[in-house]
Amino acid sequence: MTDREMNGKRALDEDHIEEGSTHLPRRRKTSHYSPTDAVSGHENDLSTLEHDCYTIAWICALHIERAAAQAMLDEVHSAVRTYANDSNTYTLGSIGPHNVVIACLPNAQYGTNNAANVLTNLIRTFKSIRLGLIVGIGGGVPGKVDIRLGDIVVGIRVMQYDLGKIVEDGEIQRAAIPKIPHPLAGTAISALRSKHYLSQSCIPAILREKLGEHTKFGRPDLPDRLFTANSRHISSTTNCGECDESELVPRGIRLSFDPVIHYGVVASGNQVMRSGTIRDKIARELDAICFEMEAAGLMDIWPCLPIRGICDYSDAHKNKEWQSYAAATAAAYARELLLMLPNAEAPKKLSNTVKSEQALSYDRRMVLLDSLRYEQIDSRKLDIRSAYKKTCSWFLKHQDYQAWLDPAQLSEHCGFLWIRGKPGAGKSTIMKFLYNETRKNTRDAVVASFFFHARGGTLEKSISGMYRSLLLQLLEGYPDLQTVFDDTELIPQNQSECPHLNVLKDLFSSAVFNLGQRPFTCFIDALDECDEQEIRTMVQDIEDLAERSTAMGTPFRICFSSRHYPYIDIDRGIKLTLENQSGHSHDLESYVKTRLKMGKGVLAEQLRSQILQKAAGVFLWVVLVVDILNKENSRGRLAIQKRLSELPSDLSALFKDMLQRDNENMEELLLCVIWILYAKQPLKPDEYYHALWCGLSLKSLVDKEIPDVSEPNADATINNCVTSSSKGLAEITKSKRPTVQFIHESVRDFLIKDKGLQQLWPDHGIDLESLSHERLKECCNWYMSRYFLVEAMEQLKVGQEANQTREISANYPFLEYASQNILFHANGAARAIPQNNFLSTFAVPDWIDTLNLFEKFRTRRYQRNTSLLYILAERNLANLIRIHPDRVSCFKIERERYGPPLFAALALGSHEAAQALLEAQAHVSQESQPHELCKRYSEQIDKRITLGRSFEFSKKKGIFAHMLESGGDILPLFLVYSVDKNRPDIDDRLGSSPLSHAARLGREESVRALLERNIDTFWGDLSRMPPLHHAASHGDEAIFRLLFEKTLEINSSRNYPRDDLSREWDDGEPIFLEGGCVNIDSRDGNGRTPLSHAASNGNEAIIRALLEQNVDCNYEDSEGRSPLSYAIQAGHEAAVQLLLEKGADVGIGTYSWGTILHSAVTSGKEAIVRLLLEKSVDINMRNMDGETALHKAAYSGDKTMVQLFLDGSADADPKDHDGFTPLFEAASRGHLKIVQQLLATGKVDPDSKDNYGRTPLLSAAEAGHQGVVLELLSIKHVNPDSRDNRGKTPLSAACDSSKDTAIVVEELLATGRVDPNSECKSGYTPLIYASWTGKEMVVQQLLAINSVNPNHQNKEGNTALMVAVRKGRTNIVRQLLAVECVDPDHKNHGGITPLLEAVQTGKQTIVQQLLDTGRVNLDSKDVYGNTPLSVAFHLNTRDTERGEILRLLQNHRDRHLTASLTAGV
Repeated sequence: MTDREMNGKRALDEDHIEEGSTHLPRRRKTSHYSPTDAVSGHENDLSTLEHDCYTIAWICALHIERAAAQAMLDEVHSAVRTYANDSNTYTLGSIGPHNVVIACLPNAQYGTNNAANVLTNLIRTFKSIRLGLIVGIGGGVPGKVDIRLGDIVVGIRVMQYDLGKIVEDGEIQRAAIPKIPHPLAGTAISALRSKHYLSQSCIPAILREKLGEHTKFGRPDLPDRLFTANSRHISSTTNCGECDESELVPRGIRLSFDPVIHYGVVASGNQVMRSGTIRDKIARELDAICFEMEAAGLMDIWPCLPIRGICDYSDAHKNKEWQSYAAATAAAYARELLLMLPNAEAPKKLSNTVKSEQALSYDRRMVLLDSLRYEQIDSRKLDIRSAYKKTCSWFLKHQDYQAWLDPAQLSEHCGFLWIRGKPGAGKSTIMKFLYNETRKNTRDAVVASFFFHARGGTLEKSISGMYRSLLLQLLEGYPDLQTVFDDTELIPQNQSECPHLNVLKDLFSSAVFNLGQRPFTCFIDALDECDEQEIRTMVQDIEDLAERSTAMGTPFRICFSSRHYPYIDIDRGIKLTLENQSGHSHDLESYVKTRLKMGKGVLAEQLRSQILQKAAGVFLWVVLVVDILNKENSRGRLAIQKRLSELPSDLSALFKDMLQRDNENMEELLLCVIWILYAKQPLKPDEYYHALWCGLSLKSLVDKEIPDVSEPNADATINNCVTSSSKGLAEITKSKRPTVQFIHESVRDFLIKDKGLQQLWPDHGIDLESLSHERLKECCNWYMSRYFLVEAMEQLKVGQEANQTREISANYPFLEYASQNILFHANGAARAIPQNNFLSTFAVPDWIDTLNLFEKFRTRRYQRNTSLLYILAERNLANLIRIHPDRVSCFKIERERYGPPLFAALALGSHEAAQALLEAQAHVSQESQPHELCKRYSEQIDKRITLGRSFEFSKKKGIFAHMLESGGDILPLFLVYSVDKNRPDIDDRLGSSPLSHAARLGREESVRALLERNIDTFWGDLSRMPPLHHAASHGDEAIFRLLFEKTLEINSSRNYPRDDLSREWDDGEPIFLEGGCVNIDSRDGNGRTPLSHAASNGNEAIIRALLEQNVDCNYEDSEGRSPLSYAIQAGHEAAVQLLLEKGADVGIGTYSWGTILHSAVTSGKEAIVRLLLEKSVDINMRNMDGETALHKAAYSGDKTMVQLFLDGSADADPKDHDGFTPLFEAASRGHLKIVQQLLATGKVDPDSKDNYGRTPLLSAAEAGHQGVVLELLSIKHVNPDSRDNRGKTPLSAACDSSKDTAIVVEELLATGRVDPNSECKSGYTPLIYASWTGKEMVVQQLLAINSVNPNHQNKEGNTALMVAVRKGRTNIVRQLLAVECVDPDHKNHGGITPLLEAVQTGKQTIVQQLLDTGRVNLDSKDVYGNTPLSVAFHLNTRDTERGEILRLLQNHRDRHLTASLTAGV
């Protein structure tokens, strides 16, 4: 506290008053929100703008809380569109300048998990949320603060009290982590609290304005009763009318019913707190003042601010009578807070907001969560047809399924259920049915699914895609588990892309282990559609996970489905074969009965019976056969029994029969099959239509005109084309992104595994795959070369407009696929068909133009002159690389973001391309090492590096430095052995040599290779850090030994004089010696030698090697520091010993912050201090601030070192430049033991003053160190009433302190040797100081002393009462007014009375307190003629809140006049 603060007068500044006021609109209006009223930009995306305009999230748990929230709005806006899967219902509106989104938890669904789900959906729909509020009711904790019903608690910290583990006796060992609201909330709270210091809260006015007409939200006309913690509620009553009133806690009566605002810790959990004893226990542990049920679930999603109106005391006496009023007060506070919050100009500026660590963690989690998503994550599940009517329901009653669900049997099967069946038996349909039914019947639990899809993209048929999908569903279902992303050992802090497979496994396991008692059920279908080795590993991992989670009591269940795996099984679990189940047989029978259109005759029954007998439980066979027989029936059923008898019972044979039944359109069928089998990704229907036309056009089998896919009936035409060309074995999927696929995976099995493709087209040879790719490449090439497309592309070059691109895509839907994948098919064909001629004639620049047309990201578009080799490397087209004429140019730097072609391959993980490039380079090398390195690269698959798509090549850094930094060992060596000596390929443009880079990064093999080949022409480094220094700095003995021995070898052969070898820098420029060598005692750019770096690292072997060469161990760097000082600072005892043995000077090395002895004390290493003292170091050396080592030891509280110095004859009472002694340092920090050590020497002055006149006692008293104060007071000649240069005594300092000093004050007063009325130079007494700082106990202590003058005035004429009024200390005002001699109407030198001060600053409660004394004059004037009434009138016109004060004054005056008139009569 400064004197200026205490003496400052309160001026009647109109601008100040205006700023503090709050405008309360008279009525709320509904508006159709116009986004342009709030922000600019995004003109072309109105929907995005509508959502982005909302920046405040307001979450409620109860309908009454939502009603109160809606009442706070100034305007209500029309609803905006919400996104898919967002189940929230929103109320939109505005409060002041802010647009607010109000959302409420589902009815009767409370707790942290439900709250987290609501907020997760909200911030996904409204992406520009700046601040989140959770507003509603809570339970108060009496004791720490005087909390009453209707008060408001604002959570400055949230602790989840039910988070932890059960230990002995059933106790919870809490693991709650403090969660802090967003810093934006923190700054708004600070502003509002500052406002409330100067004026009253607007909450009463807001309640009247917004809810005055709603009586349900009024303050209940009921007593506010607090029972003792262990009091029991009489359960027969709805209120506490029959509860034992002798257990009521007596409390003082408040002068006002206005709610009081408390700031503190909010305890949050999933259970209602109904026990006073448990409440108090948890509150003591967590320092909590409020209990509630939602905040903890929100804080990990977005750091929200909890605002709680107190409706009960979290005990057995809960009731709902105060809930509405408590919800209203909380909402009113939220409104007042938002009116204090500055508005952001536009959502785009929010990225510049400084975020807290929690907010940044949330942002990082959202990025990583989004990285798990991929386009076709649910496509297979959507493609699977729902179960036919009246089928599959038998499974729900099956005894195995019931056992799987039974919690009591979980330990027996570990949550495993494995459904096996033949191909086409209907497993996927069953799995989709079970998944949907489980989700429908399971409340508040997460049910996840993954359906492997062999015909889909890479992620759809890999366990990586499975883990991404399951982890995403789990973390979205239980948002609190998203904290698994915070483990930086698994995911580096700066990573934004999807984690690798092993990390995904660890994240999934970690999330499952953190489930606790919450259920999690997974359905994983079609394991056989994934690689068998991957499935084998996954099943083992999931089995281990299930066993561990079961042992932990977590209800984790997994249902697999697959074909019959002969080699993969589980040790524990329930296994079920689908075709053996009677319920499945009934489903087949039901399907045939309803779908075979044969009526009810004898023939129909015979056919149905024969179908079921031949089906052998395969549902797909039944579906196909029923369709065939229905067609035969429509032709007159003359040969229907014959047709059924001819149909094979084997599914593959049935497919062959369907395809070979007639030989019509076989070319069309072949094209259909190879497009579905060998396309890079499944074709969309319109792509397929044009691709089929294109292939048939090459054989002149279709019309010349390109089919129009924009005509009204195009969809039906395309659908017919798919069915016709595939002969019924392909279909258009029903997913969000429809594609053309086989009707079942068994069709692909027939064509590939059962060699059906070769049987159907035997004249196409053995390598059908290469031939197919060649055919598809020709289709792509022919399509792109059509004159109508060339003409369209030429027109587009004039201006690359987005609408032109869309028009081309709509008219020529196959163009995007053809341009992107022509090289993919050429690469596939190259295994058997030469592609040299194709590459030589391929028009790369024109193709790049077409390619760029469809590339959304500008950074991924190619330059027109980019080489084909670079593109082949990026796209992992190894077969084409091997025949490319420029394949040896893998290190040639191109004008693309990845630089050389090799780096383009490494950036995107194109390892086959990288291998091909390396092989080509090795082929032209004259040395053997590149061939050996190629072999190592091909064998070490797990060690191959991927730079990542975000990588950018820097020409300044150079190729070699990039390779070293990538982390691999092989590629840097490959470059070293592949380039000619003295070529610039491996140099950079920053002045760092390859050797420096290799040493800096600890690459021993690269250092050895560079030295062997003598490629590095110098050892210097323009960045002033040579290789030898790097090796010494990192403590890398192997690299240091290589460089060290090479240095000695060259120096020995050259016979350089030592003086010549020490010249490394001349006028800031490096001098490199002939032979490429530098001296082992050379200095880097900071003047440090290798020995200096080695001393910092503490590597004994390197230090010994250097010292054996008699390097200068006392050389000081540019900061004046010797190697010894670095070793001491780092705390390396052995290094210090070595240097001292070699003669290191303990008297040098004084630098800006100390000597070596100071550094040793700071390091905390006693042994090092002893070593220095044994070397007779000057124990009283001083640093730049005049401090000795004893000062440092006393300051840090190290009593062992203090004793060490005292035993070593150190000066016990030296003063630094500020006059501080070691005793002063120890006393000011409360180090009692050290204070006692120093006093015991008898060589210190316990009453010594520093340059500011402060004694150790004053410093200890100010800091509240009771023990030190008592120790010093026990010394007779210590003056407890000494004064510093400002006239402050220890008593005054304690009263003015921000610490809790009540006990210290008591001890000082108890001596009887302090003046309780001591006056500092500004006229402040201890009482005035205590009144200013709000120390109620100290004020009470001082007022109890008869000699204390409560009316003492400081230099400005202010008394203790005046400063208490100015600071708004209502309790202290009450204490002072209770003293009879206190003058409540005293004027300071400005003529201001306490009443006038209270009126000016808007302190309504204090005004009432002063009026209640009956000893204040409403007409008292200050030097400007202002009276309390005149000021109140003036303020009333500008601030409706001040109207309450005016009313109080007027009522008081009226009562006084009435009394006077009555007395006169």
